[in-house]
Amino acid sequence: MGIDTSTSTGKLMLNVLASVAQFEREMMLERQREGIAKAKAEGAYKGRKPTARAKSDQVLRTRAENPS
Repeated sequence: MGIDTSTSTGKLMLNVLASVAQFEREMMLERQREGIAKAKAEGAYKGRKPTARAKSDQVLRTRAENPS
């Protein structure tokens, strides 16, 4: 974009862009939380499948085969 942050105007533009990005991120997280709450209320939200514990045997077996 060619924003010169050594000037007052450049710093202002950078701060405005960062503020808009932060606002958009917070709005996205809010919508995500609302969606999860709605899914939980409907009984459709199960969360992420715990893959680390399911693969623990495989990890230990691989570790035993390749001690490094």
